[in-house]
Amino acid sequence: MLYGELQRVTLGESEFNGFRFTVKNPPKTAILRLPSSIEMIARIDGQKSIRSSIGRRKSSTETIPNPKADIAFFEALRIAGDDFDEFEARNAIGKLTDVDVLDCQREGDQYRITLKTPFCDVAHWVKIPTDKDIYFYRRSVVAPTELPHGKEELRYRASAGIELYDSVFAKAEGYADQAAIPAHHKFAVAGELSQQCSYDSEFDPNS
Repeated sequence: MLYGELQRVTLGESEFNGFRFTVKNPPKTAILRLPSSIEMIARIDGQKSIRSSIGRRKSSTETIPNPKADIAFFEALRIAGDDFDEFEARNAIGKLTDVDVLDCQREGDQYRITLKTPFCDVAHWVKIPTDKDIYFYRRSVVAPTELPHGKEELRYRASAGIELYDSVFAKAEGYADQAAIPAHHKFAVAGELSQQCSYDSEFDPNS
């Protein structure tokens, strides 16, 4: 299955283009659609994490749940079926939108970044960004707010990752619609690309 390839599913006597999610206890079923990029941008921008210093220049980061946002997002995606509570909604949303970086390989003047999605693995080929691109991405992708006791509130800006991705995009594979790559996939690719640019430094003080 390609990412975004619609399934024809039934609920009762009706058929829908969507994806079925079930809860075993209590028994529930809902049909969800894929979120739009606009919806995913709003969700990324609305999430926040708390970063705490744990000493020796180390820190831990914890994502802060937002039950109201989870319920609202679930309701926006639901096209049929039962109501889910905040825990069921968060679980369903995670299964539908989860994305992880599987691999990143340098191929000449490009990187091939592979993502794992609930549907299939997808691949992105992106050009090596300029130092300017990386600088502005890193400066704007996270908005930190200092809190007491050595903590920071972090809010992410999806637009920074999307702008970086769009500026270096070469091609992608694994999508039902190649012209509609999801915003959260672009955001994940941009984050991995930024890390790889740090690892690929050619500076050698002993040369």
